[in-house]
Amino acid sequence: MKKIGFLGCGKIGKALLNYVIAIDDARVAFIQDPLFPAEEASCPVIRQTDSQFYRKADLIVECATADVLKANISTILDSCDLLMFSVTAFSDESFERQVLELCKRHGRHIYLPHGAILGLDGLCDARPLLREVRVTTTKNPKSLGLSDGKRTVVYEGPTRGACQKFPRNVNVHATVALAGIGFAKTFSRIISDPMVATNSHLIEAIGDGVQFSIQVESTAGEGVTGAFTPVSACASLDRVLEKKRAYLFV
Repeated sequence: MKKIGFLGCGKIGKALLNYVIAIDDARVAFIQDPLFPAEEASCPVIRQTDSQFYRKADLIVECATADVLKANISTILDSCDLLMFSVTAFSDESFERQVLELCKRHGRHIYLPHGAILGLDGLCDARPLLREVRVTTTKNPKSLGLSDGKRTVVYEGPTRGACQKFPRNVNVHATVALAGIGFAKTFSRIISDPMVATNSHLIEAIGDGVQFSIQVESTAGEGVTGAFTPVSACASLDRVLEKKRAYLFV
């Protein structure tokens, strides 16, 4: 039985927590979250990093922020594998180098969920042929932490810059960049539109002998997370637990 620790337990984390509690082949080892009410948990709740708890886990599920992930990455990979949702952390080249070195040193694996999008396997397979990848995201300004009164393009440029400007909102862009042609070559466009109540993502890829587009739209709900992401997160965890075939991009 897999023992799973949670780093951060917001909307996605709670969906995964309830899912783990309901299945038979995993159990919750601990929750690390400064705000999670301990009285609502049937497992230890810690407020800061404690390596003795990490060493008891087989997998850490990170649902916090890129900064929290960076602060804990050494302890995580020293102890177990990682399923991470703050994919924008990889836009920091020094962090990516650190992670690759830690994985090699400790023999760990990192699983990158598909989150709010589809088709990453095809994007990854087409990588040698691709010349151009563009990602356009449209969200209500509240989801972006903005107050725009009309439809506004708030960012256009390399995906690395989008991740630095909106680290909690463009994990889709970061995941596409990792699956495809990288943070410097992938082009991001972020639109703030007060008239929409959904999160929409359009991915367009062009290459030698291949061209495709993927569009996903889901209800925005509260905060930055759309309705589809928690559901897909549980399916990703299934594949990590080998209930289905496991892939690097899950």
